[in-house]
This record gives sequence, C-alpha cells and structure tokens, in this order.
Amino acid sequence: MQLEQKTVTLAHLNVRPEKHGDENVGGADLKITFTDSNELLSEFHPTLRALLYKAEEAQGTLPGQEPAFTARRFGDLIGSLRLKHELKGADVVIGFGIGESDIEMETVDVDHYTVEVMEGGSVAYSFRVKCNPTGEQVSRLYEVMGGEIDITVTPAIEKQGQLEV
Repeated sequence: MQLEQKTVTLAHLNVRPEKHGDENVGGADLKITFTDSNELLSEFHPTLRALLYKAEEAQGTLPGQEPAFTARRFGDLIGSLRLKHELKGADVVIGFGIGESDIEMETVDVDHYTVEVMEGGSVAYSFRVKCNPTGEQVSRLYEVMGGEIDITVTPAIEKQGQLEV
C-alpha cells in the first residue's frame, strides 16, 4: 500500500527503548488513522472491496460504468478486520507544510493494518509505523499527536525502481 501526501491523523505515539546489537536506540510506534473510499481496499487484494461491499439494490448503473459499491455486504456482521499486510523497509515522510520541516524516516516497518467497514462506501483505515526517530522528531510528533499530518508511505519495492534488462 502506497500513500502520497495523504492527510491522516496521528492517533497515538508510543516511545520505547530498542537494542540494536549492544547499542541502545530509541524506538517509536506511530498509530495512523484516516477515513477514505473503499476503493483503497483493492491495494490490499483485488477482490477485497467486492467481498465487503455490494451495490445498492435499488441503484441503477449507466452502461459501461461500474456500479458504486456502497452497501456493506454483511451488514453489521463485520465491523472491522485486521489485515496481515506488512511493508518492511519502507520510507515514510511526515509533512509539515514546508519541505525542510518534514520528518523523513527510512527503512521503517508499516504493519497492523485495520479496516473498519462503514455504510456508504467509506472505510476507516489504521496502521502502525515502527520507526527510530530522533529526540527532536519525537518532540515534534508529540506536539501534533491527535491532529492532522500529511504522510507519504513508499514501499521498499517502489524505492528500488525497475531493473534494467
């Protein structure tokens, strides 16, 4: 799953110690949440959206146009799902409006994806970013906790580009 300058909420910041060999390093978990269209579900699996949503039965469609999947297929039976999707070695940039003030974190893990199925075709998404920010970055993240930030998530495979043959 790739996000490009997506406005999200930094819902939680958990700071913890980590050991990298003999070295003590500060680690952090960032919980990111946002609500978006159910079309983003296809980034996880091509049929996930059609599994969780269906077209309204009374809704007509125009020829050549895909029906809008806005009704929850299982009603209230499924509220949220935890997805086994991980991005190892991703790059994450948290934007603060001016490029120089952005927090850039390389080789982080993005996991613990959860999707909450909502009526009308919206989905509440959440995920965790496991990172090793500096003390200054932790301070800046703490100041915006609970507020909106812009985030870019680039999977490791996207960073590498295509190999020339």
